[in-house]
Amino acid sequence: MRLAFSIALVALVFLLLLRMASRPMLFPGSTVPLVEEERLKKTFPAVRVVDYQASDGNALRGAFFHDASAERPVIVSFHGNAESAANGLPLGWRLFSGGYDVFLAEYRGFGGAPGSPSEEGLYKDGQGALRWLELKGIAPSRVILMGRSLGSGVAVELARSRPVKAVVLVSPYTSVTDLGRTLVGPLAPLIVRDRFDSISKIAAIGAPVLIVHGARDEVIPVEMGQRLSRSRPGIRYVELPGASHNDIPDLASVLLKELPALLSRPTGS
Repeated sequence: MRLAFSIALVALVFLLLLRMASRPMLFPGSTVPLVEEERLKKTFPAVRVVDYQASDGNALRGAFFHDASAERPVIVSFHGNAESAANGLPLGWRLFSGGYDVFLAEYRGFGGAPGSPSEEGLYKDGQGALRWLELKGIAPSRVILMGRSLGSGVAVELARSRPVKAVVLVSPYTSVTDLGRTLVGPLAPLIVRDRFDSISKIAAIGAPVLIVHGARDEVIPVEMGQRLSRSRPGIRYVELPGASHNDIPDLASVLLKELPALLSRPTGS
């Protein structure tokens, strides 16, 4: 009896340690900050550095590529877990040059922003980005939510509660719990603290959805993108044969090719 109790206690401690470690593994973060606007404009002339707040007041700093002369669609980009808004500047510039305004959103604990990341915290950060755009007169009907990797879960959560123009998911997971199962098997539900359960939410999205996934993705299995694409009728799925998780050759060209057809589709398709 004493031996069985000791084994159970060791197992419980082990599970608790894994649960504590799950959040740092999911949110390794990036310390790369956005530098002063004047310096950025030397490379990206149209960019603005903007300070805004999450819905709970946490201070954030993002970047906005904006053409004030036209009412263009606005891509709101939520980056991956080892990135920051600053890492998205080259892609943002390409998309801006292709006809879209782009807001590079940030998360708490990333890019020098205060706070500790969590699932609920990232949702509040995303809500703050959309609120900032609304205060600038940009209606949700002009907004395209784009999430890459970790950010795909943020985009899905936001899209199911507001009438956005479209949703783009790059290298998405079905849920972080499912992703955890690829590492720790059936223990994942006990260990994973932040679930980002996109597979149960995506059917509630009324906007057109595009999923782009690399066939050689070594981080998030391509089967997860395939499963998401089958979870609601009408999702456009693009699989890139030579692409991996962190190497999607010329992603901007893929998106610029796909977006016009996506935006021409009616809501709910």
